[in-house]
Amino acid sequence: MTPVDSSIRNKIKGLEEQSIDLSVTINSTSIVVSCNEKIIYERHGTPVNRIKPGANQSGVHLLVLRQHDGHLMMAQQYLTYQPAEHQRLVQTLKVLHPGRIFIVAGVPEWILFLSKAAEAALTLLGCRWVTRATPGEAWVCIGTTGLTTVAEGISIVGQQNYPSSALLLKTQIAKNTRDRKCPWYDIPNLQRQASFCESYEGYGDLCSCQKPFFPETRKIQPVLPMTEKIPVVVVTANKPLHLFRILRQLYMVPGSPQTDILVVVDGPHEETLRLAEVLQVNIRIHAQEGVHNSRTNANIKFALWSVFTTYPAASKAIILEDDLLVSQDILSFFHQTAPLLDMDPTVYCINAYSSNSFKDTASDPKTLLRARTYPMYGWMVTRRYTEEVIQKWVPEGVGDWDYWLAWEDLRRGRDVVFPEVSRTFHAGSSGVHVSGFEQETYFNRMIFNQQPDVKLNDITSVVREKYDQEMSRGIRLSQIVQPTGEICNLTWVKSIRGQSLVIYVDAFDANDKHSSYKILLMCFLTYDEGTREIYKGVIRLKWHSTPVYIVGCPYSPFCHLKPTNMTPYRPSARDLLLAADFRDTWEFQFFHQNPRLGRRPGAPLQEIFNLTDIGLSRPS
Repeated sequence: MTPVDSSIRNKIKGLEEQSIDLSVTINSTSIVVSCNEKIIYERHGTPVNRIKPGANQSGVHLLVLRQHDGHLMMAQQYLTYQPAEHQRLVQTLKVLHPGRIFIVAGVPEWILFLSKAAEAALTLLGCRWVTRATPGEAWVCIGTTGLTTVAEGISIVGQQNYPSSALLLKTQIAKNTRDRKCPWYDIPNLQRQASFCESYEGYGDLCSCQKPFFPETRKIQPVLPMTEKIPVVVVTANKPLHLFRILRQLYMVPGSPQTDILVVVDGPHEETLRLAEVLQVNIRIHAQEGVHNSRTNANIKFALWSVFTTYPAASKAIILEDDLLVSQDILSFFHQTAPLLDMDPTVYCINAYSSNSFKDTASDPKTLLRARTYPMYGWMVTRRYTEEVIQKWVPEGVGDWDYWLAWEDLRRGRDVVFPEVSRTFHAGSSGVHVSGFEQETYFNRMIFNQQPDVKLNDITSVVREKYDQEMSRGIRLSQIVQPTGEICNLTWVKSIRGQSLVIYVDAFDANDKHSSYKILLMCFLTYDEGTREIYKGVIRLKWHSTPVYIVGCPYSPFCHLKPTNMTPYRPSARDLLLAADFRDTWEFQFFHQNPRLGRRPGAPLQEIFNLTDIGLSRPS
């Protein structure tokens, strides 16, 4: 080998050591990402289907790598073939720190519900072709956050092929060896947080150099008057970004310094465990049991057992799941309602969430209600109740833990108390049970309390005997209205200031055989997938601040208040069709499908070359 050859080889080797090799392969069944010829990320599934989009590998994939060595700091998949997920993508892109290497890839069908806001965020990242892709096409963009893109590729759909042919994009990106060291990294007791921030991405101000979030923030929050200590258990699996979001919120609410927090992790997920250590919370690891809902059931059971064994002096506990947002008064709400679990044996659970907490059907955060429902989205129970139900936990293959707890042999005639205006907000759209369609249709429309310090109405008002008396009085004094005409235009609902309304409907039980409850819930634009919040045959909600009682007859014992000569409302076939059409039309406005349909045949060569030969026909 000549000195010249040796010199060239040394230069090539030096350049290779200064760069990171990246490779992304997308085909109809998978996405595979490699760094320096080692696979660092892959998703596999069934072939992409034009008729029913949404294979396991579909959607937008975002990977973030450490700029000086290619260490994988974050890998997230966003199911943008359905609504709602685009919001999570936008939120993540906003908190990425500058100088990181990013890989963002679209696997068909990824643009179906990709919003303009998501397109704008990806364009701001430096990706030029995100707005020029059409259905069935694969796309990849690689670059450095805050600087520039180094490679972008797209595989075009032809007239006869769907999805597009496989896409392979290979590139090199220069290492950035400059140390991104924040000033607080040198503080001795923050070494663990600094190490975490150099290992993982997506945590926003937890890792900010300018105004970082420190766990000690919790210690300076206002204290609450408490008669007992009630620990909080946060249940998670492998969604550490969600976990950070809810823990950060809990650290900022009154009562936080006085409240023990336990995190139950479904499996030994390293990032989640390290985050819990940074945030200085107790951790219990659950050895995974079963799959899908059976695994979730087992994890909730383990969480209930863990919180009471970890805090043996506690007589009550608050259970939160990682995909929630919480109100500022979340701890205050639970402490104000805790005495109900001691004074009324007919109450087995306090929920922070209401299924009717929408802007038109709820308005007063001070009001408490009770109903035959189940624990959900933030709840509190006693040690005694927990010991009771753990012995009769949901068997394998039967169903979900929350529905199981509402079955009569476990409920035993007891009810759940909850606020008119929720104290939690469901913010997860890709979980085991909630799709993006449900998230957009129901949960994203819901309201939760924004007032910092709410003093609840007299809690004894929801003790069963008193609640029955007040409900009887409320129904008796209400103006009777009868659905007529175009059922969902609600012109038959007369709102009189200070006057509540009652609607008597034909119902033999909560199963709602004639859809009497359901059709009114549809028209009131509230949760209509079941009679969740029903109390002795009555659903109580608000309509623009006016209380409305929907009383099922002969099901409800309050039917004796109905005039004897009055026939309860039973929906006609026409009413059902009108209501279904009304609901479908109304819900469609929330599903903002991407308007790009496909490539226009016969487009000019320049448009084809510039990827502007796009057909637009969907409403934007």
